Amino acid sequence: MRAGTLRHRITIQESTEIADGMGGFSTVWSDLFDMRVAIWPLSAKERLEAMKLGVEVTHKIRGRYRSGITPKNRIKFDTRIFNITSMINPDERNRTLDMLATEEI
Repeated sequence: MRAGTLRHRITIQESTEIADGMGGFSTVWSDLFDMRVAIWPLSAKERLEAMKLGVEVTHKIRGRYRSGITPKNRIKFDTRIFNITSMINPDERNRTLDMLATEEI
C-alpha cells in the first residue's frame, strides 16, 4: 500500500455506558487511536423515514491493518461520524484493513 493514498486522518472511537443517576445509562464515545486511511464513497440512496428525507451514504475506508477494531467501534473523520458495518482483511495477511461504514446524518 502506498503511503500517498492514505491522506485522511481518522479517529477510531469506542463507546462506554455511564450511569445517569436516574437508573438509566448514557453512551459516551472516547478516542482509542488515530490512523491514516483512504476513503471512497460507494453509494448514496435517499429514503423517506418518519416523514423526513435523509441521505444514507456508504463508504469504504482502507488503512493499514490494526488489531482491535470491531464493528462496535465507530470512525470520526473531522466533524463526520461513520458507523462500521463490516470489516475485511484482504487475503488474511494482516497488511490492510477495509472497513465498510455508514455515515451518520
